[in-house]
Amino acid sequence: MYHSVIGKRLVACLNKREGTDFTVRQFFDEVYIPLFFGSARLMQNINNSPFDQALTKQKKTFTSELQQECLRQVHSKVLGLEPDASFFLGGPASGSIETTSGQVTSMRIPVTNEDVYASWIGAALGLTIQGGLALLINDEDVILTTFEGWKAYRRYLDQTPGIKPLQINTWNGQWATHQMGQKRGMMQNLIVNKDGTALETEGWVQLLFSLSYHYREGPTRPLLAYVYSLGQSNKTIGFVRLNLLQVKRLADLFRHLFEVPQGMHPAAFESLYQTEMSFYSACGRTEIGLRALKPKDAFNAQKSIPKDPGATDAEKQLAFRTYQNWIIAMLNNAELIQRAENIAEALKLFRQQGERGTTGNKQLVDELLQKKGRRDFIEGLTELVQKDTSHAELYDQTVTDILSLPLDNVVLFITLLRFKYAVVTAKLKENSK
Repeated sequence: MYHSVIGKRLVACLNKREGTDFTVRQFFDEVYIPLFFGSARLMQNINNSPFDQALTKQKKTFTSELQQECLRQVHSKVLGLEPDASFFLGGPASGSIETTSGQVTSMRIPVTNEDVYASWIGAALGLTIQGGLALLINDEDVILTTFEGWKAYRRYLDQTPGIKPLQINTWNGQWATHQMGQKRGMMQNLIVNKDGTALETEGWVQLLFSLSYHYREGPTRPLLAYVYSLGQSNKTIGFVRLNLLQVKRLADLFRHLFEVPQGMHPAAFESLYQTEMSFYSACGRTEIGLRALKPKDAFNAQKSIPKDPGATDAEKQLAFRTYQNWIIAMLNNAELIQRAENIAEALKLFRQQGERGTTGNKQLVDELLQKKGRRDFIEGLTELVQKDTSHAELYDQTVTDILSLPLDNVVLFITLLRFKYAVVTAKLKENSK
């Protein structure tokens, strides 16, 4: 039913913006059908619909006559049959034994003809992202931006005969990410597969960064997204809250703390960001914010001391800074972050003070940074103080801080310290050359 809600919202938004007075049925017949099904290269696949049956099941050549016949069958079903998933998108299967029969019920749920036509329109507004899931967002800007991409996709299909048709939702994901982000205008670099024969899905985190950029002016509000997939077997995740304020803060913090490595575009942080969690897993939290945006741990930093990448490897530099940035955003405590930097400097000095030709101090530091819990880390600090009291006050304050932190944040603090230590020791090596 939610596809119908979004379809009706598009018609209402367009009527408001353009001063038109389309009904849903008029928009369906006069705008949607000619654009999506008025050419042999269709923009959308409606599984088990008359169009799908004719083209993929019966392998007929798509002509204007076939288009009119398929459309006649659609209208006939809408007017004469109980709505089912073959012509009411997001609706129940026609019986109780089909793979999508989970929504079948004996309850009489009223569905109007307008609801059915609106479901086709709404389904064409879904934003498909990596993992094959699609988002419907009931927001005027998102809906109208996505609609503007329909004509661009039609032109792209007509001008690119080697590209696979029927990918409107994949196109929508790329289009919305591009248009609502920092690179507005016509898309120059579409994401396609290796053969250049099909569009690839946009990264879900890139879509979130673009949405947060679009709503950067004024108070950033969360968006509610309906997450699903339609196909041979439909999947419904449900409603998920997109915490754009946290997404925006992550990007703003990066720009405040770090410079994009030389030779990279300023937007590289967002475009190259990769998360540890899939979108499907992130949806399990019911809200997608900072925790869901945890970057891939390319440096195994939560288990060992990472190596600060050399200045010549821009992508690794970016990943190194991205992971630090996420931890800093999660901790959200300026004093604690400064403490990590101070401890890293103290550990560097302690390591330098070791007796020449021995590895005792270095080994103590390495062992401390490989601790994984609160108790073990405090014991490691205790060993350092027993050998060198010059930073006892700093370590004592750190113990106080750690005892007040949730366990998850203790792990984050130790990981951040590993990064800070990697930076200061890398500088030490550079200065010693």
